[in-house]
Amino acid sequence: MRIADAQWIPSTQHQTWDALTDPAVLQRCIPGCVEVVRLSPTEYAVKLRAKVAGIDTDYDGEILMSDVDPHNSCTLAFEGKGRAACLAIGTAQINLSTKDEGTRVAYTVACMAGGKLAECGESLLLKAGDKIIQKFFAAFIDHMSGQPRLAPPPPPPEPEARGLSNSRWSWIMVILVIAVFWGYHTFYK
Repeated sequence: MRIADAQWIPSTQHQTWDALTDPAVLQRCIPGCVEVVRLSPTEYAVKLRAKVAGIDTDYDGEILMSDVDPHNSCTLAFEGKGRAACLAIGTAQINLSTKDEGTRVAYTVACMAGGKLAECGESLLLKAGDKIIQKFFAAFIDHMSGQPRLAPPPPPPEPEARGLSNSRWSWIMVILVIAVFWGYHTFYK
C-alpha cells in the first residue's frame, strides 16, 4: 500500500523539523499514541492503541531515521507489532521546504501488513492509513499554529582554515627552505 501527499504547516521549516523529531510532540499528535521514547538521535520506540478495520489492539514499534538532512528531509523505516497477531512495516520519505511563509511537508509512505490486518484487504487498510495520517496532521497543524515563530538558528561558524595558505610565516619558511636547497646545489656542488 502506498500513500503520497503533502501538507502545509503554519510554521518555519526549522521549527517544523524540530517538532517532527520531538517525542513529546509526536506523542501528542499521533492518534492513539501512548508513548514515544527517543532511544538515540535516529531511533524511537512507540507504543500506541489503534483500531484498524475493527481490530482494536496495542502496538509496540520502532521508527528508524536514515538519510537525515536536518531541517530538510529524512527516510523513516517503521515496524509495529500488535498483540492480536498484527504486523505493520514500511518506509516513509519526508521532505520539508519553505512555502508561503510556512513549511510544506511532502511525504510518501509505503507499507505492508501481516496477520489479521492483512486479511482486511488493501483498500480498507489504505483508507485506515490515510485517516490516521490526516488525524496526525490535523493535530500537528493545530499544535504548530499555537507556537510562536522563531528565527532560524544561525549557521554554525566556519571552521578556521588551516594550512600553508593562511600563514605568512609558513610561506616564508617554504621560500627559505627552497632558497637554502637552491643555494646549496648552486654554490657547493
